[in-house]
Amino acid sequence: MGDLQGLFPGVYKGKRCHSSPDADDGRASCSLDAVPMHDEMLLRLSLALLPAFALATIDLGVKAVFPTSRWDFHQRSHAWSILAVALLAVVLPLALLPSRLVAVAAGIVAGGVLGNVVSAHRHGGRVPNPIVIGAVALNLADAFVLVGVPVLVFALARVSIRNREHIDRLIPPRRWELALRRRLGL
Repeated sequence: MGDLQGLFPGVYKGKRCHSSPDADDGRASCSLDAVPMHDEMLLRLSLALLPAFALATIDLGVKAVFPTSRWDFHQRSHAWSILAVALLAVVLPLALLPSRLVAVAAGIVAGGVLGNVVSAHRHGGRVPNPIVIGAVALNLADAFVLVGVPVLVFALARVSIRNREHIDRLIPPRRWELALRRRLGL
């Protein structure tokens, strides 16, 4: 558990031992105390959820207000919907990592994915794309995902680099990684 404390500070408080009043032998039982989420973790979670819902709402509003030609709808399968919901389930917990930038970027990506999932559900598996630029049709949700993913990748790399000593304890670096770090002066 000590290794996880560095990556998720404040989640684990430590051991708590107490003796059971009905135990005849006087043995104490010990358990790990899980501390409720900090204010910082709640802030990061809200930094992901608020943009996600706000951006999905904006996307759905644009799709409702601006007309979309029949050929500017993209058909989505049930497998796409399942994968998109799975992506939401993976992206949103990233807000628990110790980075506000990761939380905001995860919220932007989640907002785009959520907007397209709700649109597909509302239109029988078809996603409207009211923004047409030349031969390309897209919607705001697509733009949110296209902007959010590179920011999320950058933010995750930043968190990984800043917390590499904790990661190294969980997954020791290989020889070539150590040699590369020495060469780069890291």
